[in-house]
Amino acid sequence: AALMLALLLPVHGYWREQHIEMRSEDIELKFLPSKQEVRLVHIPKTSGTALHQDATKLGKPMANTETCAYDPVEHCEDCDKWLATMIREPRSHVLSMFFHCTYSHQKVPRLYTRNDTSLSDARRKSLDYKAFDMWLEFFNSDWKLENGYYDCYHPRNMQSRYLTCAESGWTHSHGVGSMEMLKPDLDAAKETLNNMFFFGIKEEYHTSLCLYAYQSTGDFPESCECGFKGKELKSSEALHGIPPHSTDDLNAKQIKQIDALTGVDVQLYQYATALFWERVAFAEARSGKKISQC
Repeated sequence: AALMLALLLPVHGYWREQHIEMRSEDIELKFLPSKQEVRLVHIPKTSGTALHQDATKLGKPMANTETCAYDPVEHCEDCDKWLATMIREPRSHVLSMFFHCTYSHQKVPRLYTRNDTSLSDARRKSLDYKAFDMWLEFFNSDWKLENGYYDCYHPRNMQSRYLTCAESGWTHSHGVGSMEMLKPDLDAAKETLNNMFFFGIKEEYHTSLCLYAYQSTGDFPESCECGFKGKELKSSEALHGIPPHSTDDLNAKQIKQIDALTGVDVQLYQYATALFWERVAFAEARSGKKISQC
């Protein structure tokens, strides 16, 4: 059976419609054995914390690890065959990384003290985005390993790095262990994503959670179905004490600098989004239930 999808995919700041024809026999969804634990390859700032919490509520908990997909440490039994992750639109991902770092780590550029109550919200926001300029310039300049990454996150192609690296610990996932890691192999990242038990898209979190429930239990919760009138499937949200921020506030220079840092991740996100909707369509066809784009 062939399915035709019309997808809206983000490409460098605009949306385009892409028609994808697929055959259901080409789509593979893994279903979780009843007692098998999942290892979450938790890419920071992609709603991994929310997925970890919500999976537990569904009775299908994960081992939550912010380390490489091919981390040699065994975090749970047989976990290397049952990996999950979340993927995020790269511009919003980089902005979120900065805000997390500047509000959580003293080494990251910040132009006012946290306990300064004399500043208006508008002034704080202005200073935050000026500090963001400094942060972007640091990673876009002639960056070298010895420069470090403020002991927080190195933003260059982080999502693709996570899906291709094989070291243990945060040093080689939050940061990088070699200059070669800054431009991960896109095909290798795609292969990792294809082989994972599950992945979701942050911008489609509710649908992602419903798909995780389906792959974990063999059925969609009733609250996932279009037209459901009862109590909705509750989604967790982890704010980490960080103020609201949006890519709508980015200027042209900031957008250009972010795009320079995320060339591989942009392509990975386009691929992941298309594959995600293929999997959702397959699950809907297999189950006979409509859960997306209601």
